[in-house]
Amino acid sequence: MGRTELRANDEGLTIVELIVTIIVLGILVIAITNLFIGIQHEQRQAGFLVSATHAAQTEVETLRNNSYTSLTNGQTIDFTSQLPSNLPQATGTVQVSTPAADLRRVDVTVSYAADNSTHQVTLSSIIGVIGISQ
Repeated sequence: MGRTELRANDEGLTIVELIVTIIVLGILVIAITNLFIGIQHEQRQAGFLVSATHAAQTEVETLRNNSYTSLTNGQTIDFTSQLPSNLPQATGTVQVSTPAADLRRVDVTVSYAADNSTHQVTLSSIIGVIGISQ
C-alpha cells in the first residue's frame, strides 16, 4: 500500500483539457478587462457631471452674492470662461427672469460634449431683494 502506482488516467492533463482551460481563462480575462473599461468610462462621465454641477452651483452663489439690481429680466449671462478646463467643449449661460415683483429667477445651464453627445446640467434659483422681509 505504500507503493504508488500510475494509472493511464492519472498521467496529467490532456491537450484538450489544456486548450479548454486556456479558452475559459481567456474569456474571464476579456470579461474582467471589459468590466474595468466600463467602470473607467462611468467614472469619467460622473466626473464631468460633478464638475458641471459644481460650476453651476458656484455661478448661482456668485449671482446671489452680487447686487440684486444687476439682474434684469430677459438678461443672458455667459460664464463659459469661468468653467473648469476638464469639461470638454463646455458652455455656461444664465437666463434671468422675473416671476414676481422683487424676485429674480436665474436658470443656470452648463453644457458639455462627451461620448459624441451633448450633456446639460441646469439649476434654477430665486433671488430676492436682501432685507425685504426683515
